[in-house]
Amino acid sequence: MSLLSIIIFIFIFGLFVFLHELGHFWAAVRAGVRVEEFGFGLPPRLWGVKRGGTIYSINWIPFGGFVRLKGEGVSGGTDPDSLRNQSYGARFLVTVGGVLMNFLTALVLLMIGFWLGMPPIVSDVSNYTTDDSQLDAQILILQVDKGTPAEAAGIKAGDVVVSVDGQSLTTVPDLQAAVAGKRQVVIAVQRGDKEIILSVTTVQEEGREVIGVLADELISGVHYVWWQVPYFALQETWQLIRNITVAIVGFLGGLITSGSVPDSVAGPVGIAKITAQAVSLGFLAVLQFAIFLNVNLGLINIVPFPALDGGRLLFLVVELVRGGRRLRPEVENTVHSLGFLLLLVFIFVVTYRDIVKLFT
Repeated sequence: MSLLSIIIFIFIFGLFVFLHELGHFWAAVRAGVRVEEFGFGLPPRLWGVKRGGTIYSINWIPFGGFVRLKGEGVSGGTDPDSLRNQSYGARFLVTVGGVLMNFLTALVLLMIGFWLGMPPIVSDVSNYTTDDSQLDAQILILQVDKGTPAEAAGIKAGDVVVSVDGQSLTTVPDLQAAVAGKRQVVIAVQRGDKEIILSVTTVQEEGREVIGVLADELISGVHYVWWQVPYFALQETWQLIRNITVAIVGFLGGLITSGSVPDSVAGPVGIAKITAQAVSLGFLAVLQFAIFLNVNLGLINIVPFPALDGGRLLFLVVELVRGGRRLRPEVENTVHSLGFLLLLVFIFVVTYRDIVKLFT
């Protein structure tokens, strides 16, 4: 990992944490809750100014941010501007405000990305355009079958097909059409920073000429109809939320049944490594990853686990089930403290595993 990719990771993750806290801040102000401090970065405090009863601070650790609300703990429960003294609906809004801000951020970034030609993150591009001329695409070789003409000619998985017999191609049907009816073709492939010219003899299979590869389109850009972009971004935001929710539920189910963390789960070190891979692919790849990470952050926060927004939401549900009778603040604070401790242990374990992977 380069220093640049580490800086980009810290900036992206910190920005989305800050925006998440900004969502809580906005919701608290709307609900009439006193915001005691709204900080950029994490304590200790570097600088702060008090305006309207709220301390706006800049802190020494430039990573994310935080909101401290009156009545979050065991004090201020009877004051009219205390969180604990607000209606059920107001407290619900404050609790989910951060997650809603993450979703809104994803929507805005997707609109910007689509206007810049970014491919969809989870949806098939055909959901947004069926015109191949609107795609900036290349043919990527995914697999070369053993004992085939492609293997004999030296084609390798990961090669990008540039042309066949001098004809530029962008789709798999183009490749099939270029090979059809020919005994021998000259294929130009891009391998790393080199272009390699290969002569390939075709074979017949089921009445058509083939060379023995599995290929797919590698889409680097899409020319969307500009006025349709907001609707497309809304669709993609929903698909992201749905897909990531299914993945999180599957992870939690596996964690409960097997007691083990899947290898696909990454901590800060693993996410930084993925960021480095995205950086190597360019700005739009970084933007895709950033949007995906942002929605993940929002959905993970809504998981009903103590210390997370979802854990606080669970206490609201318990209160509703109990007919409006609240648990004692001391009980709730203790549960959230234990949950936070468990989260730290989990993050430590995943981070340790990520570090081991770097050196194995």
